[in-house]
Amino acid sequence: MKRRTVLAGVLPLLQAGQWLDRLSLVNQGKVVRKRLLGITDEGMTEIAVLDSDGATVSNEHEELLGQAPGEITTEAANSLGEAYDDLRFQTTVSHHGDGLSILGRTGTIEYQTSRALYSGIAVGDHISFQTSLLKADTIISLSCLTSERESLQHRCPVGVEDPTTDQ
Repeated sequence: MKRRTVLAGVLPLLQAGQWLDRLSLVNQGKVVRKRLLGITDEGMTEIAVLDSDGATVSNEHEELLGQAPGEITTEAANSLGEAYDDLRFQTTVSHHGDGLSILGRTGTIEYQTSRALYSGIAVGDHISFQTSLLKADTIISLSCLTSERESLQHRCPVGVEDPTTDQ
């Protein structure tokens, strides 16, 4: 087989790979709200809510969460885990509508995240992210995290150590 034949077959595959890479990174938006929910057999409790108006923490957890209800430590998660059957870390994203939207989302959507991602992002941050293929309402990783929309890229340093850490 000649070298030209191999190159002619490989180059289109490389270009297709670049397009697929771009298509998988279409989820971009601004974090507009974060919620920490406690789930029991009796129902759901909003433990903390953070948005552009500030933070609200349920009275029974004010002392535990202190001045940083948006950054849940392992110790705080363990303590809350004793009071609730499940903890849900929710992040609401207002999607940027100026990107390629073949596979991307539009509008404002609430996603479930891990504790590490919840703690690593703040209301007002702009993010590029991937969702789970099985659970489209779950953010599984960040590609870029920045405080300004103009600085948002498909990939950049994120600063979240292990985005899959739940507890």
